Amino acid sequence: MSDFLVIGIGNPIMSDDGLGVHAVRYLEGRLPDNVELIEGSVYCADLLPFLENRRKVVFIDGVDAGAEPGTIFRFSPDEVRKRKGIEPISLHDFGIYELITAARLLDGCPGEITLLAVQVKNVEVGEELSQEVLEAIPRVHKLLLDDLGVTDYDETPED
Repeated sequence: MSDFLVIGIGNPIMSDDGLGVHAVRYLEGRLPDNVELIEGSVYCADLLPFLENRRKVVFIDGVDAGAEPGTIFRFSPDEVRKRKGIEPISLHDFGIYELITAARLLDGCPGEITLLAVQVKNVEVGEELSQEVLEAIPRVHKLLLDDLGVTDYDETPED
């Protein structure tokens, strides 16, 4: 089991909502071997066992924060909880935050959790990402490498 885990959250048949799953597919072969990738889809509760014994977990998800499509946000779950009002920030807000809370209650929460989120444009039925969100994925890749502290990794193929 790897110390580092990246989980892509989203529904790949709802356009930009599938960002996390598309991002994980893009990242395959582009990260060091000690980073595990999981397509989390929309079933956050099923991910609880994957969080145990990890040093760091990064979630990739789409958000509707009212920003320009393709804008990238980096934050911790605790930062969201402090600022969060009634409106959810993530398209999967219930699942991710409840998953993290459950992991904490069971004393199986990773030492560090980061969320990399991209402002969505379109969440209607469809399997294609909008151009703005698609173009954000390589930038998410670079932020992920920084977040994992990878400074000397030879980034393999660019699409």
